[in-house]
Amino acid sequence: MSPTEQYNSILTLLRAGALEQAEKEYFRLGLDTVSDNEDILALGGRLLKSRMVESHQSHKRELARQAAEKYYHAYEATGGTYTGINTAAMQMLAGDIDNARATADEVLHKTRGYSPKPGQDAYYHMATVAEAYFILGDHARAETNLTDAISLDPENYDAHASTLKQFELLATVNSADISWLDKFRPPKTLHFAGHIFGLDGDGNILDEASVYGLGKSILDKILSENIGYVYGALAAGSDILIAEKALEANAEFHLILPCPDELFIQTSVMPFGEHWVSRFWACKAAAKTVRYLSGDNLKTDDMFTAFASETAMGLAVLKAERLATKPLQLLIWDQKNPTAKAGTARDAKVWEQAGRDQIIIPYPRDTRKATGAGDNTEELTASRDLKAMVFADVRGFGALTDSQVPVFIDKILRPLAICVNTQGRQLEHLNTWGDGLFLVLDSVEAAAKVASDLQETFRAIDLAEIGLPEFLALRIGGHYGPVHEMRDPFTNRIGVFGTEVAFAARIEPVTVPGSIYVSEPFACALALSAEEKYRCETVGKVEARKGQQALKLFSLRVR
Repeated sequence: MSPTEQYNSILTLLRAGALEQAEKEYFRLGLDTVSDNEDILALGGRLLKSRMVESHQSHKRELARQAAEKYYHAYEATGGTYTGINTAAMQMLAGDIDNARATADEVLHKTRGYSPKPGQDAYYHMATVAEAYFILGDHARAETNLTDAISLDPENYDAHASTLKQFELLATVNSADISWLDKFRPPKTLHFAGHIFGLDGDGNILDEASVYGLGKSILDKILSENIGYVYGALAAGSDILIAEKALEANAEFHLILPCPDELFIQTSVMPFGEHWVSRFWACKAAAKTVRYLSGDNLKTDDMFTAFASETAMGLAVLKAERLATKPLQLLIWDQKNPTAKAGTARDAKVWEQAGRDQIIIPYPRDTRKATGAGDNTEELTASRDLKAMVFADVRGFGALTDSQVPVFIDKILRPLAICVNTQGRQLEHLNTWGDGLFLVLDSVEAAAKVASDLQETFRAIDLAEIGLPEFLALRIGGHYGPVHEMRDPFTNRIGVFGTEVAFAARIEPVTVPGSIYVSEPFACALALSAEEKYRCETVGKVEARKGQQALKLFSLRVR
């Protein structure tokens, strides 16, 4: 591999959350000796910065100091403003304020002699100027230059978010007031839901005036809250009306359905009026992305409706975190039926329990039937349970010699087994084979904990000391979805079955060794229930085994 390819391979590991593996590869490939490439020179600092962000508070300053030294070495060798401003930032986080400001001032002078290209280059140039002023304590000029930066590349929201997160990190040094950053935040994200209704004599009707009032209220909220991204389904009535108003406001619409189009239309659109069907197709055609949580054309139930809603909510939260903005929920709701297994009331409860802001537009009048029709779910009996699944194995196990296997079992599998056995009642099913492990837990938070505990346990083992090769690495895959719990005819024990189990098994083999990859539904559910403890960062679509579709995966990391 060329140095550039080696550099990109380290970045891939970093983005996958495999920090230890990234550090090992950085030294193994000799990238610490490169002296003529600013990006590669800065990589040592970036690795230490990543470790600092994930470390305990008591270690942060020392790691920031080490990162500052690495960045400064790169800055001294190349004179680049990228490594210069990162040197200043790490010096500030290390508590070396005087040197941080001296470096920032030097970088500021360098930027005056540079003419950036239009677009992203110009944005980062002005963002560097803004960061330099922020480190120098001149927040008024930082604000002015950040305003200019965003005007030069106004829709590059990922870049804006990166800058905002850097300012927030720097502000922790002296508890600086950064409320002025809020006006620079990208548009907000929105999860939406509401009651089903029909028109003109269809089931659960609302009159024209009520529907007009709902539409106006929806559009007003979307515009006033600066909503840029919306996530939800397209049942007749509230869902379609909200999606239409979001598209009218030029928001990006992401469609999440519990089942394929034909079955969804049959159960949640057509019964409330044929005119809703054409509106369904029009909204779907305008959607930025479309997701189906089940491929079953024959049957859907409350479980998949709830699963789809959780995924839609989680997607809104994940997008907001990525963009350093705020997620909201918009409901057209009568505030009844709080014990429903699926639908608007359940969505409201799940979102509220996470302590996030809701916008509730009252349902105009109660036209719903006593059976509960009119919500965005059928009252069907769930035949499955939502479970979190974890697959794990040790990369390199097959290369061990026969004499090494007993050591592996005693020094590696035994500590991992102890780790698993501490999970208590949250661990519902367990299966092992060789170095392989399959766990089923009652929640994604429990699954995230056992996965991170297993990875930490493995990392604490000194492979060289116990006489095993250092290429051994634990890889873990996680998934969340509806499964059938049934008795296995071979073992006579209760086990889990279904397409979601098969999907879960596909993740671990493509996981970067030393990291934890999880599916999008897992990441969404975790963002809803334990965002303050864990974070999931997208690693994009990962090629699966031959003949299988690429998987959209996330790296799971402890905050």
